[in-house]
Amino acid sequence: YMGKEHEVSPASRYIAIVSTTVEGDDPIAELEAGISLLGPVMERFDSVADTFEPLGTGEDDRMFISRSYDATSHFETVANDVCDLFKRVTGEDLDLSSVGTAENVQ
Repeated sequence: YMGKEHEVSPASRYIAIVSTTVEGDDPIAELEAGISLLGPVMERFDSVADTFEPLGTGEDDRMFISRSYDATSHFETVANDVCDLFKRVTGEDLDLSSVGTAENVQ
């Protein structure tokens, strides 16, 4: 969850994200176990979105398409998709080892 220390809500208030990949016919019910851990909820927003992924790699038609965002909230799978997309386009792994840190970039 995120709160005042992240500058996203007033003190003593928190913003929480509970997400899942739908496996059944009632996506809201699938979230209840996570929602129940939060305690009292002032306001709740629910949404369901389809996800998509490319049918091909792009190597044949040079159409390189990324996947949809998934249920993760920390963007790890998006970063993995970017690395996969880079490799499909260039044929090489994405190497960021030569990128400078904030301390040594001028």
